Amino acid sequence: MLLYYLLVSLQLISVFPQASDSSRSPDAFKEAQLRTESAASTNAYNNANNNIIIAHDENTSSNSGNNNNSGNKVYADEWSERDKLLFYTLEQFALLSNFTVEHGTEVLRNVLKDAVTLMEPTASLLAHLGNFSDFVARADNVKKLGEDEKVGELYDMVVLFTELVERHNTTALENATTENMYLEMSLKKNGLDKLQVDFLERFLVFSEKFNARVDSYLAKLTAEQRASERKMIEWQRAFNAETDSEKKVEIFAKFFELYA
Repeated sequence: MLLYYLLVSLQLISVFPQASDSSRSPDAFKEAQLRTESAASTNAYNNANNNIIIAHDENTSSNSGNNNNSGNKVYADEWSERDKLLFYTLEQFALLSNFTVEHGTEVLRNVLKDAVTLMEPTASLLAHLGNFSDFVARADNVKKLGEDEKVGELYDMVVLFTELVERHNTTALENATTENMYLEMSLKKNGLDKLQVDFLERFLVFSEKFNARVDSYLAKLTAEQRASERKMIEWQRAFNAETDSEKKVEIFAKFFELYA
């Protein structure tokens, strides 16, 4: 299941070491990136915070002491090129997460509507539907959050959504129940398969841009630096050599291990 690999990637994100300076943390960079690169791409980030990325040139340096708001600015050159590659990837995952939660919520909402017509649902089925209902309510609440809270919440919700639908993936269950089979059928009827196809299409578009950034990063390295990035070079070769779309997503998830 494609969303499973997204889940694996999101879980790997949690093991990244955090910078001691919060102004240089991945969250700060993501917020800045969301403002400069992604606000126009999705309505979810229209209310981005006041952090911005600006080029750190001589004029900026000379004027920084006179700028009362300089503490709110995030300078793009404060991160290494390697870190920028990671933070760009995290930002794109925020967009994929938003897409997954938005459309996944509609899938679950429609499953709940269909279930209203059931005459005598079992207690087990009602429990599963209750979990779906809780997810929909939580997704509706995300819209009320500020941008600093929204990104982390979206990551968590993708993990939760993936777990909810995987419970009814009967091909992976040894003893699928009647409730599992009903909910799997309803999930597919209401667009789960289409969501996975759409997710894959978006992922492949992202992967082309991402791969170009990896190429650019590696091309600038010295021979000594390339030796230290041997694992990334080997990972990229495997990523580029894979032609199966689902396996490509699986290999991509291992990118985050390079930063663990």
